[in-house]
Amino acid sequence: MGYEIIQLLSRNQQEYIETIYLLCQKQFHAHSKQIAEKLNIKMPSVTEALHALAKKELINYRTRHPVTLTPLGWDVARLLTNRHKVLFDFFYNILDLDLDYSEKMACSIEHTFDEKIKERLKSFNSYLKTKADFINEFKEKHN
Repeated sequence: MGYEIIQLLSRNQQEYIETIYLLCQKQFHAHSKQIAEKLNIKMPSVTEALHALAKKELINYRTRHPVTLTPLGWDVARLLTNRHKVLFDFFYNILDLDLDYSEKMACSIEHTFDEKIKERLKSFNSYLKTKADFINEFKEKHN
């Protein structure tokens, strides 16, 4: 569940969901101001986005109250986070790209592919990790 919803969300909405998810993991809720600071966005834009996400039943939001994810919102956030982890793993551990670049690229690309590709890439990552000699040879050749 949640796969279909992701396809209906804009990249910005996906980033809001991820940001709320990360904040909720630390303190079980998020505040509009924290979201604005984390995304470097002005408060009116955050308010507008939160209303839109609440209409999609992904978050619980009322003015001047903390923001929380609905069960569907949690599902969507976990799917997005998992996509990010799979991409980061590939860029950093397989392709041996630097940490910041791997993080930046994973964050950018995760919004443009679906679960089928994610699962295939995850499987490919696992397979390649069983071929340590191949990975080490690749890393030596490209450093």
